[in-house]
Amino acid sequence: MSWSDARCSRRALLLGAVLLPAGCGFRLRGSAALGFQTLALVGDGGPLRDALRRHIEATSSTRVVADPKRAQAVLTLLEVDEQQVPMAYNADGTVAQYQLVERVRYQLTGAAGAQLIPPTTLQQTSTLSYSTAAALAKDNEAQLLYAGMREDLIERMMFQLAAVGGRAP
Repeated sequence: MSWSDARCSRRALLLGAVLLPAGCGFRLRGSAALGFQTLALVGDGGPLRDALRRHIEATSSTRVVADPKRAQAVLTLLEVDEQQVPMAYNADGTVAQYQLVERVRYQLTGAAGAQLIPPTTLQQTSTLSYSTAAALAKDNEAQLLYAGMREDLIERMMFQLAAVGGRAP
């Protein structure tokens, strides 16, 4: 095989590797069309609110504004809650497993006050085995699980916001 044949083979292989994902339906996430230019986030949502704001600004053309009067839509975080519920105990009575719960309750209204999404609750859960011998490591693991659940909730909220986009004033 000559040098030019090997070069052509590499190019064909590279081209195939690039085109293969396109054939299976793969595509990059891209930008979400929310249907409104400006959005106000209202309510105390802590880390979820901050992550949601960053996600909206990074993946859509919608600008998040501080003043609800200047927004075409207002997303109100009615309740954001994290819980650790004991699920199993050891023989000595210490907790062996927790169920982690991340819950958000929110609503979306238009500028004129029209309700675009009625009060809606979304929830994610995960289990965490626990050991007092590795308390710090388990705390770090819990924080990572909460962050993952938070991202899942944000993706679900973005899906609902995009679905409402066509009905937004």
